[in-house]
Amino acid sequence: MKNTITRVDALNFAIDELSKGGQVDTEYTEVVEILAKIRDQIAKPHKTSEDTKARAKAKRANERAVLMAKVLPVLRDALSKYEVGVTAKELYANCADKLPEDFTALKVQAVLLREMKDEIVKTETKGKPNLYEIKRG
Repeated sequence: MKNTITRVDALNFAIDELSKGGQVDTEYTEVVEILAKIRDQIAKPHKTSEDTKARAKAKRANERAVLMAKVLPVLRDALSKYEVGVTAKELYANCADKLPEDFTALKVQAVLLREMKDEIVKTETKGKPNLYEIKRG
């Protein structure tokens, strides 16, 4: 059982206390009405419209495209310099100065696995980090 009280519960309690068993004192009538309106407004489920969801999704996709326009050329260039596979950490260490400030080796690996999956060959060896190399030929 939760030991926390919700805002709706608190407003219901205040309304009940001011109502004194169902009979509202005339001096508190307006206060009880306002508290009831606030309670009803808080309790009403807020639905996000499909249009709002679509705009937010489009905005995230646009931001991702802008970011990838900066990151993908750097990773492609760095990968092309290796004759054999390289780990995501090694790749990141090689080109960290050319990537956005908040980029990490894990983000490089995510880009390799998602955005560049058709351009690379991933070599998995049990117990060792995956190696990535650009597809040739």
